[in-house]
Amino acid sequence: MSDKSRWKLRIENNCLFVDDVSNGKVALQHNARPGLRPYIHPLRMRGGGVCLTEDSPGHHPWQHGIQTGFHGVNGCDFWFDPGQQPEVVTGTIEPSALSIVSTEPPSWNIEAIWRHADGSDLLTENQSWSLFEGDNLLFLDLDWTLQAIPDIEIEQHAYGGLFIRMPYRRSSGGDVINASGMRDGDTEQQAATWVDLHMPLENSENGAGITICDHPENTNHPAHWRVDGSCGINPAPCIPAAIELSAGANLRLRYRLILHDGPLPPEQIEKQWATYLQV
Repeated sequence: MSDKSRWKLRIENNCLFVDDVSNGKVALQHNARPGLRPYIHPLRMRGGGVCLTEDSPGHHPWQHGIQTGFHGVNGCDFWFDPGQQPEVVTGTIEPSALSIVSTEPPSWNIEAIWRHADGSDLLTENQSWSLFEGDNLLFLDLDWTLQAIPDIEIEQHAYGGLFIRMPYRRSSGGDVINASGMRDGDTEQQAATWVDLHMPLENSENGAGITICDHPENTNHPAHWRVDGSCGINPAPCIPAAIELSAGANLRLRYRLILHDGPLPPEQIEKQWATYLQV
């Protein structure tokens, strides 16, 4: 089967699916249902048997695979789901459009409105995603733009932005390393151009992982990272300082996710990082 015939994209029930026609399985599902923030789950490795994401785990039920959000956007929270923390003023991220851009490589857009709990609109969001192969790896690129409707302040916080939740199990653990060579808990709140997470996974002999690369043009690059006790990974531009946007201004953030079977040696990540610098 030729590479050009491998992927099929479709939109059903307010979700985008990337089907891997080589094995007849869904490689990626991007959920954009009304009243629920957009998020990716499941995300599977080549072959379709290994899932890299987890949705709403018991230890963090407000986390959904690969998602975006911030705390304290003009005093309103966009990290928790509405109703999960009754004491927190929580807004909604409302998907407004979902569209296929191309099938080779698979590329798609999601638009959304960030709405305050008082009903006012704060931000328009556009996520442009693409999935592609190379060097025996899968890559998932995100070009993410938030445009301010009124003047906006995103508060300084220990986490916020793009978040990755893999299916962590305390019994089997996970391994985290960053571009500076720091490991596991030492990577928490530290600046780095990339962070890699690898862990044992069901149906995988050698486990699998995700490396997140922070684009050099991102706000407050290199990102400071949230790495929680359950191996949740988050390049958080709001860690060093609050982010202020005047009405009509854009916050643009770009990331590359490298999806890998087994561990990915740091020297190979550095080669991929050098390639990403050219994007």
